[in-house]
Amino acid sequence: MPANHGKRNVISQGAISAEKQQSIANAHFKASQIIARTIASTLQGVQREVAQRAYRASNELRNAELYVLRGERSGRLYRVPNTKKKYRASAPGEPPAVRTGAFRLSWGTRVHVEQKGTLYRAVSAIESRERAGGQLLGEMLENGTGKTAPRPYKQKIIDRAMPKVKEIYGRPYHP
Repeated sequence: MPANHGKRNVISQGAISAEKQQSIANAHFKASQIIARTIASTLQGVQREVAQRAYRASNELRNAELYVLRGERSGRLYRVPNTKKKYRASAPGEPPAVRTGAFRLSWGTRVHVEQKGTLYRAVSAIESRERAGGQLLGEMLENGTGKTAPRPYKQKIIDRAMPKVKEIYGRPYHP
């Protein structure tokens, strides 16, 4: 076999036809489309999972609120307006007492999930829009007014819910 022929053979193997190059480019394009769809699907799954966990966390806050705002208190004894029933008010520093149950049952969950690129921010919250005298009753009770000492309850709710909330968000993600 001549030495020339062997060199031509090596050179012809290194050259790729335009048709073959087009086929490779198409394969790369298809692969990138598959990867992009897989990433988009995975991110949707992550967002769905984050939203579900945020909802479960807000439910834990709601359960903690129902627990903290229940039971007897150690304040003065009062009569429920327009009834013959009596209830014991909360003493300063205790969570608010349950007089009619309206404030305790007025709490609802709120969930908000934001996405920035591949990062997610979840907000799990509970809120009450119960008002007294045009002001939010929860804020008046938490901070007190000119006539009433504070009846703090928010931190007690957070402290009670936090172990379960950490557990919810700490679980591994499985798409």
